[in-house]
Amino acid sequence: MYNHEKESSYNQEYFPSYKEEGHCKGNCNKDKHKGACVEEILEAILKAQRKAENDHDKKCSSCDESFEERLEEKEHKKFSKNTIPVILYCGCEPFKGEGVTACPAGIKDKKFICITSFIFKVREIKGNCAELELLTFKPKRDRCNKFMSPCEQINHQYVSDLMKTGICITVDLSCFCAVTTLPAVRL
Repeated sequence: MYNHEKESSYNQEYFPSYKEEGHCKGNCNKDKHKGACVEEILEAILKAQRKAENDHDKKCSSCDESFEERLEEKEHKKFSKNTIPVILYCGCEPFKGEGVTACPAGIKDKKFICITSFIFKVREIKGNCAELELLTFKPKRDRCNKFMSPCEQINHQYVSDLMKTGICITVDLSCFCAVTTLPAVRL
């Protein structure tokens, strides 16, 4: 039998301010976090991506495995990977972005297509806001694009099938409490 009182006591003893500080609340703007670690990580990712896009041959500072992959590339060789995809978390849940694009539907017509994604490329950071591009995988006939979690979106996908959508959203960085980086890729 599960003892909820025991779990509550344990959480309060070892994580006393966890829920009080808004970490598991869905309201992004209430109880803003005082630390800016998510913003710092995204800035480091953006800096590394820009170095790759500008074909610099200097090494980037690392903070995780994705950065380290970039460092393993040979000196005096152009970076082959230019994007560090990220998954962001807001209120203990993965952040899901949605946007609309238009795709060709015949010779002269286009159709609107709604894209949902948990995976993003950092495009720009200004102040406390970031511009993120939604990333998705090349569509497959046998796969439905309705997924409820990052793992459902990513599982059994080829890294080389990850692609840009051209859909960008602007987000308030104070909404996020965590970031996960994926292995660096070429997009």
